[in-house]
Amino acid sequence: MYKDGPFSAIGFYKILIIKTSSLGDIIQSFPVLPYLHRRFSNVVIDWVVEESFASIVRAHPLIRKAIPVNMKQLKKHWFGFGPWRRLFQSIHALRQETYHIVFDLQGNCKSGAMTFCAKGNTKVGLSLSSVREWPNILATQVRFKIPQQINIRQQHLQLLQRFFKDDRDIDTPGVCLTLLPSEQGQFRSILQVRALQSSCKIMVCPGSKWVNKQLPIATLCSLLGKMHQELQATFLLVWGGEEEKRDCEEIQRQFPTKSYLAEPLSLPLWQNLMHAVDLIFAVDSSALHLCGTTATPSFSVFGPTDAIVFKPLGPRHFAYQGKCPYGRTFAKTCPVLRSCATGACIRNLAADAIYDAFIVWWRSRSVDK
Repeated sequence: MYKDGPFSAIGFYKILIIKTSSLGDIIQSFPVLPYLHRRFSNVVIDWVVEESFASIVRAHPLIRKAIPVNMKQLKKHWFGFGPWRRLFQSIHALRQETYHIVFDLQGNCKSGAMTFCAKGNTKVGLSLSSVREWPNILATQVRFKIPQQINIRQQHLQLLQRFFKDDRDIDTPGVCLTLLPSEQGQFRSILQVRALQSSCKIMVCPGSKWVNKQLPIATLCSLLGKMHQELQATFLLVWGGEEEKRDCEEIQRQFPTKSYLAEPLSLPLWQNLMHAVDLIFAVDSSALHLCGTTATPSFSVFGPTDAIVFKPLGPRHFAYQGKCPYGRTFAKTCPVLRSCATGACIRNLAADAIYDAFIVWWRSRSVDK
């Protein structure tokens, strides 16, 4: 337990985290929670979050309560009475407590407004050169410049460590999100499916919000075929939208007795199933970030985003990075991610090359064990 830091003389700590969206960004912020709980023997942590993502925050066992806001609805219907009424209700709930520290991990105008409204002895955020939107700095008292080229999870942790003057190396242990009783039954029944019974269960999450982050389904099926042949693997197929479901259905057609297509899963159930498999395959997506909250290894493929910045931390996570054939370079995210007509950095990758890199890493893990 850490005993140093500016609040070491206080016996009870109330800390507020402000990270309202998006889903992947929220999940990438979760490593700050075990850090704070290890640092202070008696701490409660509340979290301000968009209402649509509140369920995953509520399910985290290290968070006392989620404080939902609906800024997205207000942005769409700023002239309506209902969204404004709900916003004022959220601000009222937010101001029921005074926190020792408020950490704004988002750095934009929306989070700055929530930080400004919160009651806190000290409000900590990003410096002018690190925030996404400059008005955010008006809401914080203590600010730090955080390098944007390091892993996004380390960026969040470094903000806290800089405040506490802590230069220790921090690990990121896994955590199980809390399941409802009905979800516990679903969890057990999925793991008992005959098609999944093998010594190597792989959860496959092929989807992403952006098509230029996805492998073509033919390439993915070829890659999974090689993994099945080498590892005798079975595949738990997880999807979000209808397009992802169609891809998973195609994978199931390719492996009819060795794969199971899951029904839509709640985020806590999805995360608990990640704990129960041997490997997770994903692209740069919420699925990959959710995997980073577990102790399960992951294998991911990146193209228009930088694996160094976005892949989960630690040697148990392996990422294959595609390269732009047009010579474009970038830090963090390719500026034409949404508009590139070919997405060639990932869509032109060969299954053989990806598999060769993967199997070298996978075998090295077996030797290390």
